[in-house]
Amino acid sequence: MRRLAALLALLLLAAPAAAQTSDVASDLPAAVAEEQITVSSDYRGSYVTVFGVNPDRRGRGDIVVVVRGPSESATVMRKRRVLGLWMNGDPVQFSEAPTFFAVLSNRPLRQIASPQSIWRYQLDPAASAQLDSAVPQGGDPSAYRAALVRLRRQQGLYQEYSGRAAPDQRGGLTLYQGGLFRAVVRLPANAPIAQYYADTYLFRDGRLISAQRIPISISRVGVERRIHDLATNYSFLYGILTVLLALAAGWVAAFLFRRT
Repeated sequence: MRRLAALLALLLLAAPAAAQTSDVASDLPAAVAEEQITVSSDYRGSYVTVFGVNPDRRGRGDIVVVVRGPSESATVMRKRRVLGLWMNGDPVQFSEAPTFFAVLSNRPLRQIASPQSIWRYQLDPAASAQLDSAVPQGGDPSAYRAALVRLRRQQGLYQEYSGRAAPDQRGGLTLYQGGLFRAVVRLPANAPIAQYYADTYLFRDGRLISAQRIPISISRVGVERRIHDLATNYSFLYGILTVLLALAAGWVAAFLFRRT
């Protein structure tokens, strides 16, 4: 809390100085309350709080905050009816697709930026997904993109918030007097443990005025980190230890429950 209050004070001091040099600053002053998130064995997800200040002295414009996870390859298949059975087929490969994507704005995104700007700045997860293979004959690439977004939205990995956070829903973007804003994003437990980025944008009349990128690091700690490092860096040794532990567990169980 002290760190958050200090950063907010710095932002308040920086805003008037930026306004004196130009009507709109070249960068959007912003920060995150949690630059380093640690994951232990009882990790159940966390929250990322992004806050900043509109450098426009009149508070004009719209704020968009995007929290992105690392991009990985993905495959989307379409269900087809074969001999009375539903089967997956027609796979389409994506070379890059965000593993986590949350976009927050003070009003609906389509009212802030044009479809061209949304695609250009990748403010939508579908715009960030890069196709790596051709779609089946007669297929629509946008349908596969929409399917990818729908599936990951059901998993809580793709999120979209418009307006203030509701009492029963913590996630959202809130604007305060003086141009301050605060955005809260929930990272579910199934979100990948990796490097994230929080991108903040200031739009006015559909045009991007300023932006800022903030890195967020999520890392393991404790025994879980040691096990992960062992499995990643010494996979052969990890496999041998796993087999030995399984044999030892079986021997102990047989010894404890043997018949006398």
